[in-house]
Amino acid sequence: MVTALRETDTVDFPAHVAAETRKLINRGVLAPGLQLRQSELADRFGISRVPIREALKLLAVEGIIEHDPNRGFFVAQLSSDEARQLYRMRQRLEAELLSTIEWPTPEQLTLLKRMLTDLTELLAAGNRDGWIEKHRAFHDTIFELSPHKVIKLEILRLMRLSDRYRALAADVSASPEHRRADIEARLVQALESRDRVHLLAAYDQGRSVVLEGLVRVLAARGA
Repeated sequence: MVTALRETDTVDFPAHVAAETRKLINRGVLAPGLQLRQSELADRFGISRVPIREALKLLAVEGIIEHDPNRGFFVAQLSSDEARQLYRMRQRLEAELLSTIEWPTPEQLTLLKRMLTDLTELLAAGNRDGWIEKHRAFHDTIFELSPHKVIKLEILRLMRLSDRYRALAADVSASPEHRRADIEARLVQALESRDRVHLLAAYDQGRSVVLEGLVRVLAARGA
């Protein structure tokens, strides 16, 4: 169920509509390949077609949806090749960011450990949406330890592009391979012991496990 949006005349309203539509795409409510009819989205959100049209244009620029002048807007298909490119770019930039972080305070470590417990509980409960949000917050908290904000902004852009794959990443994280690797716990341990070599090694292994798992899942879907 989608809550009706309160339509306004502000310039930011189409961006807000785009954000809500993006959430539906990322959660799989609007599936890859689905045609996005402006009238149906307007009814879903309880608003006029004008902000819907502007929102779809914004999402098309991001690459989350595709626009065919003769057929309309469609949710972009998932692709093994796109997943590889996005996660490899993220891996390089995120490793660069981790190499510059300042060691966390005791309070920050306590927060990360609490998030780690939450991630484990969400995964055990099968709460995919909750896990996705908490996982993003966990890594954001670590990235905030770096003073290199420009790199972080680019990472956030790549994260938005890879958000459609994150539901699959949640499935990968529930796999025996990922659980054995215990990546998030190793990241926290490395931060607590102030061991940058182990921090980067744990991160690199984690990204490799996730990417390999994603490619397997996508290949099974023929993507």
